[in-house]
Amino acid sequence: MIAFADCQDLRKMPVIKEIDCPKCGAKKGIEVIERENHTIGDSVCDRCGYAIPEGAVLELYLEQLT
Repeated sequence: MIAFADCQDLRKMPVIKEIDCPKCGAKKGIEVIERENHTIGDSVCDRCGYAIPEGAVLELYLEQLT
């Protein structure tokens, strides 16, 4: 049972990713925090201010832009 609890804890840990901005192309311009494949808080580009909304599934959101 303890191993299962650890597995759940790892799944719920936030993951920080730096991605290129889909609008202006700034390299690693947006810092995205994800938990269970959903963004936590709005993620804003340092250069142009483009925002990825809270609660988005990052991969699906970026696919819709192209």
